[in-house]
Amino acid sequence: MKINTVNFGEIEVQENDIITFDQPIYGFEENKRYVFMMDDSLNGEFIWLQSVDDGGLCFVMANPSILSIEYDPVFSEDISGVIGKGTYEMWLIMVVTDDFKDSTVNLKSPVIINLDERRAAQFISDDELEIKYKIFENIKE
Repeated sequence: MKINTVNFGEIEVQENDIITFDQPIYGFEENKRYVFMMDDSLNGEFIWLQSVDDGGLCFVMANPSILSIEYDPVFSEDISGVIGKGTYEMWLIMVVTDDFKDSTVNLKSPVIINLDERRAAQFISDDELEIKYKIFENIKE
């Protein structure tokens, strides 16, 4: 299937590349199908999460492994009960600012993706974590 996007133009998407959100991203409940857009030069540290149904909706996400802090959020919600059992990946939604170095990530509500089932959800951690964490002030060397 082909989709038109604001950031990437027209792209071809295979059905098996689509990730379905069982619990949508907060504030974007009507958008449940996304694809990863990757740039190999970014070494898996940042990706784009492009909506399949709304070409104008695309999130920049950061891999928490780049953070200089220990990041292991606790959830009271049963993750496997929402997105199934499988291999999980966690990503942080980024807010990119005009001055890129001031960009932030949401540590409180990561997106967790079940890679085996192609299902995902945004979960809220029980931990006291920042919603606007300045990523470039706290990145591993």
